[in-house]
Amino acid sequence: MKNLAQIILAIGVISMVGSFGCSKAVKYERYSSKDIEINMAMDYISGWLFSESRGAENSYAQVIFYEPQRKDKNIKAGIVVTVRDSSKLNLDPLSVDSFVDDLLSRRGKLKDMKLLSRSKSTVLGSEAVSVLLSYKTIDMLNNINAKLVPVKEKVVVFKNNNKFYTIRYQNMEKEFNVFNKAFSHILKTAELRTVNK
Repeated sequence: MKNLAQIILAIGVISMVGSFGCSKAVKYERYSSKDIEINMAMDYISGWLFSESRGAENSYAQVIFYEPQRKDKNIKAGIVVTVRDSSKLNLDPLSVDSFVDDLLSRRGKLKDMKLLSRSKSTVLGSEAVSVLLSYKTIDMLNNINAKLVPVKEKVVVFKNNNKFYTIRYQNMEKEFNVFNKAFSHILKTAELRTVNK
């Protein structure tokens, strides 16, 4: 009877570790854009790297947050904020729904793309549309041994004044939940900065 109790206890501990994991709580650092077109501040995952860039002819401004290189993983998790001026977009009407429809049309060209959910929410006081997608993409660029792997992507789009903001989180499907809560936290901490003129 004592052995049975120990076995049941051991199974319970294994189940709890499997369900909740042994990982440490995610820590954050604060990001504040240098590029006035991005014009945002938000938390990001401590230890991650980030890089700001501009598209050709200033078609967009962007900051990419990404986990450091891991030997066991070719695709790194990433969170990307992209800002586009509505005057540089070919959308009719210039609405968040039209922007998301265009994004889904482009993602539809990816292997096995599926729209898992689409919902409305509010981000920074503006109406937003959130979509969750899955698709397959290559795990290594410019490599003859590259193979298709399943990826999940969550995209949140909102419009503020004349700019469309896209905040998205992408990771390998099997690891998507690792930073999904962190992505929600990052969205809640995002704020538009005031630019002194």
